Amino acid sequence: MDPILKTNRIIYIDILRIISILAVIILHITADLLTRTNDFDTTSWWISNIFNSVARFAVPVFFMISGAMILRIEVTSYRQFYRKRVLPLVIPLVIWSLIYGLYNQYVIRQSTMNAYEFLIDYAYKLVMDQNYIHLWFLYAIIAIYITVPLITRLVKACTEKELRYYLILWFVISILYRFVSDTIFRVTSEGIYVPIMNIPLFMGYLGYFILGYYLFHYKVSVRLKTVLYNIGIISFFLTPIATYFASLYSGVLDEMFYGNYSITTFFMSAGIFLYFQEKEPVINARINDKVKKLISSFSKASFSIYLVHLLVEILVSKRSELESGLVETTLMHLYNLGAVFAVSYIVVKILNLSKVVTTVLFGGRG
Repeated sequence: MDPILKTNRIIYIDILRIISILAVIILHITADLLTRTNDFDTTSWWISNIFNSVARFAVPVFFMISGAMILRIEVTSYRQFYRKRVLPLVIPLVIWSLIYGLYNQYVIRQSTMNAYEFLIDYAYKLVMDQNYIHLWFLYAIIAIYITVPLITRLVKACTEKELRYYLILWFVISILYRFVSDTIFRVTSEGIYVPIMNIPLFMGYLGYFILGYYLFHYKVSVRLKTVLYNIGIISFFLTPIATYFASLYSGVLDEMFYGNYSITTFFMSAGIFLYFQEKEPVINARINDKVKKLISSFSKASFSIYLVHLLVEILVSKRSELESGLVETTLMHLYNLGAVFAVSYIVVKILNLSKVVTTVLFGGRG
């Protein structure tokens, strides 16, 4: 696949990173109102539900982008790979767990715990992924990166048909089986477990990782692409409606259709990836070099924005009220989205002025 930018950046991948980090911010700025009430008929809850629902592609697309990019490389040295790829993720995980741990203990909880007690608590939560809600992504991506030297060889040794076979099995086990079991549990209150479906290699985020590689390297048939587009579009409309009825049935917010393995999330993620991939030539022809550089800058900062944005959100976002109307709630969410993204980007660029700070806080990215 030919690079679009002279800097060897791929424009649609950059755009996917940007809209995915925007979607992550949407997920977090709408979560407060969604979990603050069980009155699912208010305008403010519905608007928040719609915003949150259509942003659910964010995390799967991030995994797909990572798979598309990193599985292209040739791993010739394990030591070099871990130093250049894994360590730049581990260091920010340790540092940001400390930053958010300090904030959580001494600002939010007003804790009186001494330094020794804090360090013991911090170390335990670092190992158990309990320091802050969004840092789970680093644990997941580090775990997958550890397997990359082997997975790279696997996907490159496989034919297109073999990779398609893997993805179909992964879809059946991780997406379809989960959907069926979740549905049965909500209807009957009885869980189901089919032992034969417990196949580790075909479970988890690795599927999205390999899906990104597959879609990046192989041309999808027009028929399949049309199916994924159409179901993806339907999923954008279906997710908020399904979430409403599931929540109404449960009496509390039901996140069955919010999950990263939700059947609607899968189709939204695959559809949006293919859409921007398909539109790459049009996008490239219509935007000038200055816009491309700006897109590239936003894209490069996306990982760093992910790490810092929750602190920024606490400082700059405004709380939406439960009784707010359509216009007020919509404008509040849009304001919070714009403010959190803009301030996070500016903070990242300022911190990037120091190479040492960039390395420590962001693994050299930004």
